[in-house]
Amino acid sequence: MKTILLFLILFSVMAMPALGELTEADLNEIRLIVNDAEKRIKEEVKTETTITHTKIDGLDTRLRNVETNIAELRGRNIGFSVLKDWLVVICAAAAIIISIIALRKKEPAISPTTQDTQKAVPQ
Repeated sequence: MKTILLFLILFSVMAMPALGELTEADLNEIRLIVNDAEKRIKEEVKTETTITHTKIDGLDTRLRNVETNIAELRGRNIGFSVLKDWLVVICAAAAIIISIIALRKKEPAISPTTQDTQKAVPQ
């Protein structure tokens, strides 16, 4: 029983300062500490925002460069496609011309009806 009473007295003595009220000076100190912390946080947020903005601006310029390069590559691709199409057309026209020339050389100079009569005469 004595130990329980002793523990109760000890805990009451330890809890005594918690029951005390805050004075106006204590509240002012707390306000100052909170205001200082708030100012530091605002400054950190401002620096972080400026750093973030500079990072975003850097990324934005890099993305614009990439977009420009992609547009140039698309333009070159279209140019090469047109060039390839024209080369195919030119090759096809050349093949047609060459085949027409080859067919004309293959045709005999004498008409087929004349050849038939010439073959019949020597017999």
